[in-house]
Amino acid sequence: MAEDTVYYALNPHALVKLKGKIIAKKSTKYQDIVVFDSKMLGRTMLIGVGDYLVIQFSLRDEAHYHEALVHIPMALYPNPKKVLIIGGGDGGSLREVLKHPVDKVILAELDDGIINIVKEYFPSLPNGAFDDPRVEIKIGDGKKFISQTDEKFDAIILDLTDPEGPSKMLFTKEFYQLLKSKMTKGGTLSVQTGSPFFEDKVSGRVHAALSEVFRNTVTYANFVQSFFIVASYTLATDSPISGIAQRLKERNIPLNAYTPQELEYLILHPNPYVRDVLSKKWNPSTDADPVDISEIRDPYKQKEPLE
Repeated sequence: MAEDTVYYALNPHALVKLKGKIIAKKSTKYQDIVVFDSKMLGRTMLIGVGDYLVIQFSLRDEAHYHEALVHIPMALYPNPKKVLIIGGGDGGSLREVLKHPVDKVILAELDDGIINIVKEYFPSLPNGAFDDPRVEIKIGDGKKFISQTDEKFDAIILDLTDPEGPSKMLFTKEFYQLLKSKMTKGGTLSVQTGSPFFEDKVSGRVHAALSEVFRNTVTYANFVQSFFIVASYTLATDSPISGIAQRLKERNIPLNAYTPQELEYLILHPNPYVRDVLSKKWNPSTDADPVDISEIRDPYKQKEPLE
């Protein structure tokens, strides 16, 4: 049986080439989707961003990303009952949030096509999370939802695509100020902030923006094999940053990629790439000058990603 090949631009100097089998090619209202079985990564979702495909997740290692993004802010808050996830249409972050004793989780996802594709081709990833009675799914613009809601949240998880196109306006100081106005006292927020090595301005400028809104801001990182990068995340809160491992143990949270101590270690001992990025002075990402990584993929303008 002939192999298929998909490509995506990792950075201006590297084009990743994956071999395997294309299972499906779908188009939603907002993007093109490729479901791909990779010999190395297992079943993978890639999404079209402009002229490119970008790996969204792989079933083989998605827990490394979702556990790092979700459990640190969730464990930092003493008793999280109401949580908001913006993005996260694959259901991985939702699945992890529901491991905590929450009463309500709102998932604000722009593209319901992602949810439908995940249900069809990746049912083990959300593991029934979309149908949990504690979950309310809002399809539409996450920024519009948070602007109009009167609800307050103990934790907000920003499981977003990279800052390019419309999504870059969800990585600004003004947006973080809006989010804070919808958080309970001492609430926690986390956001994925790209690769501190290849996309250092995302990590640096988002950290700078959040630092102007919240009292305590920490950027941390881990290696995610299917992304082929050290991925970074930024945690922001007005609460002291402590007790993460202890609360994860007390709540008996089942983890697949980490131990509670390892997650806490990510916060207490920043990755060397993160330390290097944060040693520089960065202008905060703002509505007037948002961080934007679209030029990173410009050297590879290819309309057809398949060989």
